[in-house]
Amino acid sequence: MKYEQAKAQLQQALKHQKTISIPKLNKLLQSVNISFKFKPSESVEVKYLKGEIKKLRKQLKENGGTKIEFK
Repeated sequence: MKYEQAKAQLQQALKHQKTISIPKLNKLLQSVNISFKFKPSESVEVKYLKGEIKKLRKQLKENGGTKIEFK
């Protein structure tokens, strides 16, 4: 897809607030040199929770395994 064609389709979709499928949107954005990396929110949440668990375990080790301070 050519840059001008992709730009026109993207502008039309945004101007008229039309629904676009993710693959088509990704193709349009790549044609206008914009990268779009889709990360499912579930994997982001899991990564965040794993980090929080790691922090709490570290805090337990530092406090002798008896006390956790919540911030």
